[in-house]
This record gives sequence, structure tokens and C-alpha cells, in this order.
Amino acid sequence: MGLIPTYTLTQSQETLIAVLAILYAVVSIVIQRKLSNAKRLREIQAHISKVTKEMNQMMKNKVPDTEIAAKQKEIMPLLGESMKSSMKPMFVMLPMFLVVYYVLIPMIPFGSPATPKSIQSFFFIAVFVSGIVSAIAMMIYDKKMTKKEEMALEGTQPTSHK
Repeated sequence: MGLIPTYTLTQSQETLIAVLAILYAVVSIVIQRKLSNAKRLREIQAHISKVTKEMNQMMKNKVPDTEIAAKQKEIMPLLGESMKSSMKPMFVMLPMFLVVYYVLIPMIPFGSPATPKSIQSFFFIAVFVSGIVSAIAMMIYDKKMTKKEEMALEGTQPTSHK
């Protein structure tokens, strides 16, 4: 058996599985957005990035290790918060995937020539691909929102005239 599995799915079976996979990806995104605070995560990432740049500059300037360690201690709680916020949706999405994969899909009467393993394999691949596409789309959206928020903050900050 080769590395690439062969499928014996009809066009309608592939379409149904692809729709299920896309539906799962959309529901996953909604769950992720509801259970995690995207704005807070963007704030954390911006702060971590800023402190990391400061630490790199401090290392170039040969600042004592105690000062660098203090900066590291500053971002450690933020890293923990970011990790916790990112993991929370997984506690819902993973069981949901397992239920669809092991319970729902084998119960759908596809008829021949499809086998449950070929259907599950195609579903897994379709979820993987649609997940990557949706993650890229959400990353682009989040970057635009971050830029918009940064521009709004810069516009509201008073400028000093001397």
C-alpha cells in the first residue's frame, strides 16, 4: 500500500463529506471566537513582541542579566494567559471532531463502493485543508483588525506641540 490512499467515493459522497468538513471548520471558528477573547490575545501578542524587542536590545547593549530576567518575568504570566486562552476551545472542538469522525460519519448510509475508512479518511483530509484555509483567512482578518485598532489608538492620542 502506498503513502497516498486511494478512495472509492462517488462525486456526491465527496461533496457531502466536503460540506460536513467545511461545516465543522466554520463551527470550530465560531467556537474558538466565542471561547477566546481575540482582542485580548492581540494585546498580549503586541505586548510580548514589544518586550521581546526590548530584551533583544538589552542583550545587544550588554545589560546585566538581572534586568533581562526581570523583563522575562514580566511576560511569563502573559504567555500563560495566551496559552490558556488558546487551549480552551480545543476542549470543545476535539470531542466534537471525535463524535463526528467516529459516530456520525459511520452512521451515514453512503452505500457502495465507499468504505467507512475511506469516508473517514476523506473527511479528515477535508477538515485539515478547510481548517488551514480558514486559519489563514482568520489570520489575515486579525492582522487587519490589529492595524485598524493601532491606527485608531494613534489617532486618539494627543500630539504635543512645542
